[in-house]
Amino acid sequence: MSKIREKALRIFAQAKEMPGYSLSWERHSLNVAKITESITRAIIENGGSLNFTKLADEYLRSDEALSGEEMMDMAFSAGLLHDIGRCVEIKVGLRHPILGYNLLMREGLSELAQVSMTHTYYGYKQIERAEFWEELDPESLDFTQDYMKVAEISDLDLLVQLADNMGHAMGVMTISDRFSDILIRHGIRFAGDHLRELFRIKQYFDKKAGINIYELFREEIIRTTMMEPNGVMREKQNVTDETEESL
Repeated sequence: MSKIREKALRIFAQAKEMPGYSLSWERHSLNVAKITESITRAIIENGGSLNFTKLADEYLRSDEALSGEEMMDMAFSAGLLHDIGRCVEIKVGLRHPILGYNLLMREGLSELAQVSMTHTYYGYKQIERAEFWEELDPESLDFTQDYMKVAEISDLDLLVQLADNMGHAMGVMTISDRFSDILIRHGIRFAGDHLRELFRIKQYFDKKAGINIYELFREEIIRTTMMEPNGVMREKQNVTDETEESL
């Protein structure tokens, strides 16, 4: 196990003691990590390449290229900690990228800190996000917009953006099913623009992997699709086997 994966797992374990921790956060994060690692593995096995920024010298010497195993560990770690900011405080909303960024920078994980900032803002320059900006306080808004204006997006950022929109707490979904859940919960106004960008990112990684990446998760996608939305409704309404007939 590489140092980056070891450190990410330690931070992830510590999150259980943070005020904003929830089981749904844990499950979602694990599923996103599984997706990022699996896609990275498929690309490597296909002989493809990924533009992952090197980690700081604490993890790799500056003259070293990332090995396949290190790339998978980095992808896994980025997926695992992309939402760590949600645990820092209770109900942080769209401040969670900033809180995650600050936490991961303190840990010396600058590349993963960037993923925390960028994972919510795929297609930043193309997609209108007025509904996002309305939720942020002025200081958080300025920080987010200033950061995203100059961020250099790598394959690691894109990979987590995609995986975040496939990984539900219940399991792996297609982009369409996962985005339906997000659309209902967050009231996205320009859904078509969001979906076009997410499908573009998926096609980018399909080409690198030489396969429709949904094939990597076929059985789980089928299972999760059959559970949704019934599983969510059962959870939100505290439905048990005993009370199900009354619905």
